[in-house]
Amino acid sequence: MLYAAEGRILLQQGGLLMIRSMTGYGRSEAGDADGRFSIELRSLNNRYLDIQIKLPRGLAVLESRVKKTVQGRFSRGRFEVSIFRTGEREHGGRLSVNEALAAQYVGILKDLKARFGLSGDAELSLVAGFPDLITMTDVKDDPEALWRMLSTGLSQALDELDRMRGEEGALLAQDIRERLEAIERAIKAISARSPVTVENARKRMTELLNRLLTEQPDPARLAQEIAVLAERTDVTEELVRFACHMTQFRSMLGGSTREAVGRKLDFLLQEMGREVNTIASKAMDAQIAMDVVLVKAELEKIREQVQNIE
Repeated sequence: MLYAAEGRILLQQGGLLMIRSMTGYGRSEAGDADGRFSIELRSLNNRYLDIQIKLPRGLAVLESRVKKTVQGRFSRGRFEVSIFRTGEREHGGRLSVNEALAAQYVGILKDLKARFGLSGDAELSLVAGFPDLITMTDVKDDPEALWRMLSTGLSQALDELDRMRGEEGALLAQDIRERLEAIERAIKAISARSPVTVENARKRMTELLNRLLTEQPDPARLAQEIAVLAERTDVTEELVRFACHMTQFRSMLGGSTREAVGRKLDFLLQEMGREVNTIASKAMDAQIAMDVVLVKAELEKIREQVQNIE
């Protein structure tokens, strides 16, 4: 069913959003007293599942876990996962003072002052300029503790991205259903017109044979040949197969599982396209030709939408 939420149209069945787009965005933050993570996710159309991950220095050890988490949620699309570290550990290290070395520097300065009768004091600006007094030390993180913190934010960002993909998918499904209805109306018109085209073909062939034959043929043989030729203009089988494909398409469009159906929907569109092309070549009728053009135009528009379905 369709329902409105915060001004957006959603499609829901059994508590699950059905069709999902491959386009989405998600963002979240996670952290503790030592630092925080900012997580951004973007997904775009892609034939397969492609995951690109950007991690700050020191977090490369978590790349495989991040990738596995995304793989566990999605099956198609190009994902760009960007994780930034903010706060105290943003630069991957801490500044520290070598107090023992500072004491030596100050002591030496005082000795020099006393021994040579020098004036002045050992001020901070002077002492701070001595080498190796203030250094940057790397902070070695516990990968397990980092992952516990990061995984929470990553899950939240994935939830937001998945929700956006679902909302856009619902709009895609709604548009596709409206186009399917237009196709079905055209197919019904073709189905209603088909017997007329068969009869017209039979009449045309009978008239043609009567003009070409100089001798009166066997009536039974003539009727048999006409029936065979007329049958070649009958599109009943194509209409039946087209209806079957439409039923399958609608079933997948409204399925209640998280299975990726984009490729299957695209395949069914190809099959429907083949059937309607055969109808156009066999019918030899102006009205049916116009309906076929409408069907093909709608199928092409649906194909464009399906390219964005997971």
